[in-house]
Amino acid sequence: MLNEIRNEDMVKFAVTGKLGLLSTLAPDGFPHVSLISSLQAKNDKQMMWGQFTYGLSKIYIEKQPKTGFLILDMDKNWWRGRTIYKESKITGEDYDMYNNQPLFRYNSYLGIGKVHYMDLVDYSGMQALPMKGIVKGALLGRVIKGLIKKSTDKNVKIQNFTQKLAQDLTSLKFLCYEDREGFPVLLPVIQAFMKDKFGRMIIPLTAFKEELSSIPKGAKVALYLANLDLCGVLLQGEYGGVMKTAGMSYAVFDTQKVYNTNLPVVGYIYPQENYKIIH
Repeated sequence: MLNEIRNEDMVKFAVTGKLGLLSTLAPDGFPHVSLISSLQAKNDKQMMWGQFTYGLSKIYIEKQPKTGFLILDMDKNWWRGRTIYKESKITGEDYDMYNNQPLFRYNSYLGIGKVHYMDLVDYSGMQALPMKGIVKGALLGRVIKGLIKKSTDKNVKIQNFTQKLAQDLTSLKFLCYEDREGFPVLLPVIQAFMKDKFGRMIIPLTAFKEELSSIPKGAKVALYLANLDLCGVLLQGEYGGVMKTAGMSYAVFDTQKVYNTNLPVVGYIYPQENYKIIH
């Protein structure tokens, strides 16, 4: 792991055509993941991002400053790191820079309201996605899907748009778990697939086997799903540990909560939240 962001990585982080994820920890112990397209490096020791909507991540970082990030570019390269939330500003050069970008400058209803700063603890440097392992797991997993045990919980949690994301071979999937030092760590698990509508997801160990095997059974984890248009859903649940069926090793994720991350109304869709009517 590196403790300074390299110049060539800063350039990669600054492009608009990337996927940026911010991971935080909720008071109930579940990791939370948000899509932050404005995520980039302020300097070699600091990350920053512009806020144009208000969600749970902005609440959680003030209560628990240990955070994490992941960036994936169009060339299938990815970076991840651990950070500590420092402060936010509503004026300044970074505020002006974000609001002068075409995406926000010509947006008549949304702009950047705050710029948030996170101090770097460490980061991975650039890594290439292990596409052979990802494709192998995605294909073999579906072959043995019928042999894997179903969830014991018979409440339907994955349906409609969430089901489409969970089943689609092209959708992006990222696991988030809390490491031994209390940081929410992100890991690409694009090979993951849906076992059943009751919330069981399967993650073949054809990629990132060592790391997936190290996560404690019973840990509170999250799984962020997104399509190529970057519309996403967040699953939160329990890590069932590593199992083996028909010669293939895999990890089990059992969903307990489903969070819609898409505007205009974000919030939990399982268990369903009751919204107040405001006149």
